[in-house]
Amino acid sequence: MNMGLLNDVWRIFFPPKYPKRYPYFIEIRPMLEKYKLKRKIKTTMKFHKGKRHRVPHITLVYSFRLKRGVKELDIAKIIQRICKKYTLIKFHYDAFDIKKGNRGYVFAIKIKPSYELKRLRRKIYDEIKPLIDERPDLVKYNDVDEDKFWFHAAIGYRLSKEAAFQIKKNTEFKREHFPSFALRITFLRKGKIRYEYDVPTRKLLSREEALSRKYYAQTIETYRNLIQVEKSRRLPSRSSRIWFISDTHFDHANIIKYCARPFISVKEMNRILLKKWNTVVRKNDLVYFLGDMSFGRHSRKPSYWLRRLNGKVIYIKGNHEKIKLGKSSEFLEYKGHRFLLVHDPESNYVNSFDGWIIHGHKHNNDLINYPLINKERRSINVSVEVINYEPISIEQILDLISQNTKKIDTVLDV
Repeated sequence: MNMGLLNDVWRIFFPPKYPKRYPYFIEIRPMLEKYKLKRKIKTTMKFHKGKRHRVPHITLVYSFRLKRGVKELDIAKIIQRICKKYTLIKFHYDAFDIKKGNRGYVFAIKIKPSYELKRLRRKIYDEIKPLIDERPDLVKYNDVDEDKFWFHAAIGYRLSKEAAFQIKKNTEFKREHFPSFALRITFLRKGKIRYEYDVPTRKLLSREEALSRKYYAQTIETYRNLIQVEKSRRLPSRSSRIWFISDTHFDHANIIKYCARPFISVKEMNRILLKKWNTVVRKNDLVYFLGDMSFGRHSRKPSYWLRRLNGKVIYIKGNHEKIKLGKSSEFLEYKGHRFLLVHDPESNYVNSFDGWIIHGHKHNNDLINYPLINKERRSINVSVEVINYEPISIEQILDLISQNTKKIDTVLDV
């Protein structure tokens, strides 16, 4: 028998007892996107044996222990000092990936890191390296060049080769792609938080603070301010007063976790969505609303919200409307451009249209195909998550489609 294969099998069934001796990790703990990732685990690993993470995390430094005399707070302070140099650390969840590990195969969502994230990881590792002893078989993963480190969020691990590639086959047509920010950098021992650095507030949190709803609310509020969610644009009076927006989902609590919206509660979401709309839109402006005004068991009817929203609203009905409201589609010509306005970009009659499609429905759940601007499909996604939770003007849309970029994920990428 091939000795290499025999060693692989031996390590799977009789792995070295390293973890207890090297209990520390440093990782990014997902915050807003936590539920989206949990759903990926549930659907992807449903029929496959093997270990799975309850919530995928992004490991920055693998298993280590502290040298004699080094305290946990010493490591936490280093993380804090390095991370304080960064305001926000962006990255993308981007496609599924498979790699062979020491104890079987790992199936994961591949992370496309920003330059800032690559530098951050390397600086943390370089500064703590003299203070730690690393698990011998993982040194090669920690001490790797910036561009070669495998950034990933593991979904399943200790998988057989057959299971890993079967999962890959089943998910190839569902390529992942959505942007995120590293809001918390976590220092763990035996899987439990010891300290956590909060990137938006620049605070070093104890375990109790890191798990606190109060501190989480501060994190999200500060993050909203940094990406200017609550700061609306007021355009000069001479600008065109035609706006587009879709899928507000007023009163829908679950949409917060489904689409990783930066809100703590449905009450907070309703307040900010209403305020942003009315700050941008004036009473005589024209607003094309592309469906799904409100949703949920106890949600109020669209008419309730329409009475509180500025503008003359042309309503395109969505897939969650409980009552007959609005049109199925609308045509618009403006400055030599032809637009078809629909809720769902995959409606049957869309394919025969040779202009631009302005749509909602997709939220931020399929940005690989339906980003804010996709010149290949000639589609424009005006779901609120993509346009930073406020109406987008037709002049801004014309500006975006005139740019050389083939795809623009969200307005934050402009």
